[in-house]
Amino acid sequence: MDIRKGQRAAKNATIITALLAMLKAVVGLLSGSLALLTDALHSTIDIVTISISFVGLKIAGKRPTKRFPYGYYKAESLAVLFISLIIFFIAFRLLLRGYYYLFFVSAINFAPAALSVALISSAVSFLVARYLKKTGEEINSQALLVNSQERKVDALSSIAVFVAILSNYYEIPYIEGSVVIVLASLILKIGIISMRDSVFALMDVSPSKEIENKIKKILKSIKGVESFENLRLRKAGPFIFGEVIVKIKKFVDVAKAHEIADNIENKIKEQIKQVDSFTVHVEPFKTERQKILVPVKNKNGLNSEISEHFSRAEYFIFVLTDNKKIKSYYFKANPFKTKKVRTGISVTHYVIKEKIDTVITKEIGEISFHALRDGLVDVYKADGKRVGDIINNFIDNKLTRLKQQTREKD
Repeated sequence: MDIRKGQRAAKNATIITALLAMLKAVVGLLSGSLALLTDALHSTIDIVTISISFVGLKIAGKRPTKRFPYGYYKAESLAVLFISLIIFFIAFRLLLRGYYYLFFVSAINFAPAALSVALISSAVSFLVARYLKKTGEEINSQALLVNSQERKVDALSSIAVFVAILSNYYEIPYIEGSVVIVLASLILKIGIISMRDSVFALMDVSPSKEIENKIKKILKSIKGVESFENLRLRKAGPFIFGEVIVKIKKFVDVAKAHEIADNIENKIKEQIKQVDSFTVHVEPFKTERQKILVPVKNKNGLNSEISEHFSRAEYFIFVLTDNKKIKSYYFKANPFKTKKVRTGISVTHYVIKEKIDTVITKEIGEISFHALRDGLVDVYKADGKRVGDIINNFIDNKLTRLKQQTREKD
C-alpha cells in the first residue's frame, strides 16, 4: 500500500483548492456576491480539512518505534475525526447562511465574471473529487475518500452559487437560500458518516463481513489446518490487522508448523491488500474423532489379520472412531499390490484421498512414511494381530508413534 501516493494526492488537491478559494474570494469581493464569498470561505475550510488528511497520512507512514510498536496508523483515523468536526462546522454555517438568503437578495456587480468563476469552480472540484476517489480506493485511505465526497459537495455548492448569482442578478428571492440549506444538509450527512467511521476505527472495529469471510475461506483452504478459532480483525487507518488460532495435528514438527503459519499469512496478504499484519498462533489439534487405516491380509471385519507390509497389503480397512469407541469401518482392495516400481508412493496417494488421520502398520518403507507425514497423516507401530485389538490399543494410548521408517524399501 503506497502511503506516499496518498500524500501526493492530498497535496495536489490542497494546492488546487487554495487557488480556487483565492479566485472566488477576489471575484466575490469585486462583484459583491455574498454567495461567492461564502463559497470561498467553504473552500478555505476545505484546505484545512485536506491539510489534516495530508498530515494524518504523513504520520501514518512513519515507521513503528519502541514507544509506538504498532505504528502510527490510527493518526489517519484521528485526522478523519477532525475533518468530521470541521464538516459539521461548515454545515452549521451554511444552514445559517441559507436561512439568511431566504429573505435577502444581494446586489451583484460583474455578474458574468462571478458566474464564470462559479462554473470553473464546479468543474475543477468535480475533477479533483474523481482524482481523490481513485487514489483513495487504490490505497484504501478513508481520509481521501471522505475528502472526495467533500469535493463533490463543493462542486454542487458551486453550481448552487451559480444559480444564486443568477437569481440575485434577476432579483429572484428564496432560490439561493433554499439551495444552500439542501446542500448544508448533505454536508451534515457526510460529517455524520465520516465521524462514525473514524470513531469505529479508533475503537478497533472489525472490518466488513466480506473481508472476514474471505479470510475464513483462505484458512479453510490451507493444507494442515484442521480447525481455527478466535479470528480477530481490526482497522487502524487504511490498514487491517488480524490474528487467529489454528489447530494442527500434534505430531507436526516446529518447522512444518512455522511453514503452515507463513503460508496462511502470505496468502491472506496476497489476496487482501489492506492487511498489514496477520498473526497466527498454532495449537495442537485435539479431537475424539479419528479415521484410522490398517493394512490387512483378509476381509474379516474387526477380526481381520494385519498385513506384514503396508504397500503390499491385500486390503485396507478404514476404521472410524469417536469418543474412544469404534463406530464403523469399511474395506478397500489395494490396487497397487503387484506394482513393481513406486508402489509406496502410489499407495500413499491412494489412501490419503480417503482423508485419513492415522495409519497403523507393522512395517513401512521410507518413501511411504515420508509421503504420509507430508500429507499430515500420523503413523503408529502396530501391536497385535487382529484389527479390533490393534484399534483398542491405539485408543488406550498403548501404541508407539513412529518417528522414522521401519525399513528402507516399501
